[in-house]
Amino acid sequence: MIAFFERQQQMRRQTTRMLLLFAVAVLGTVLAVDALVWLFLHSMQARQVREVGAMINSHTALVIEITTAVVLSIILVASALRLRQLSDGGAAIALRLGGREVDFNPTDPAEQRLRNVVEEMAIASTVPVPRVFVLDQEASINAFAAGSSTDDSAIAVSAGALRHLDRDELQGVVAHEFSHILNGDMRLNGRLMALLFGLFAVTVAGRVLFQIGRSHGGRASLPFFLAGAVLMLV
Repeated sequence: MIAFFERQQQMRRQTTRMLLLFAVAVLGTVLAVDALVWLFLHSMQARQVREVGAMINSHTALVIEITTAVVLSIILVASALRLRQLSDGGAAIALRLGGREVDFNPTDPAEQRLRNVVEEMAIASTVPVPRVFVLDQEASINAFAAGSSTDDSAIAVSAGALRHLDRDELQGVVAHEFSHILNGDMRLNGRLMALLFGLFAVTVAGRVLFQIGRSHGGRASLPFFLAGAVLMLV
């Protein structure tokens, strides 16, 4: 029992470390873009590009500030939009991932066994019974819990788990998912997923700008091409 609680504390420390690393990733992304933009501006100065040389010299700080604001805006807006999607509740997430909700009185014996196990675990853990889903297209043994709280949670189990696990094994899997519900892991995972999506949105924005610059060609599209290349590189 002592080893269990020590392991639990270790996992909490790792979670804190992971959150810090995500924050560092956001900061590092912004600083990396700023650094590449600064290098590009000074490269243009070194080459004495006449049309923009004087302007670059006097507006470097402003360009860096604008770059920082744009990159942060992309990350924060994309993260907020994804967090909004993930806050629709566990059932919405399960449906979005291809889940099919199990009826209260299913005719399929395997689904009835799953519902019985979920209801037993809910009673044992004194939380509301989550909505139950089956991932019909998932042949492997898998499961997940979703939702921002115990009141809107859902548990999804793969078709492979229903076919290959006996009752005790299925109960172990469901109990594991209930531990995520009770410890608030679903809410934390949702926030991390949203932040990761915000970081990925920087790449998406880079691809869009890169394609605009490449497809149109010409001198006017060069800034789009370079900006897209910088974001994709970061």
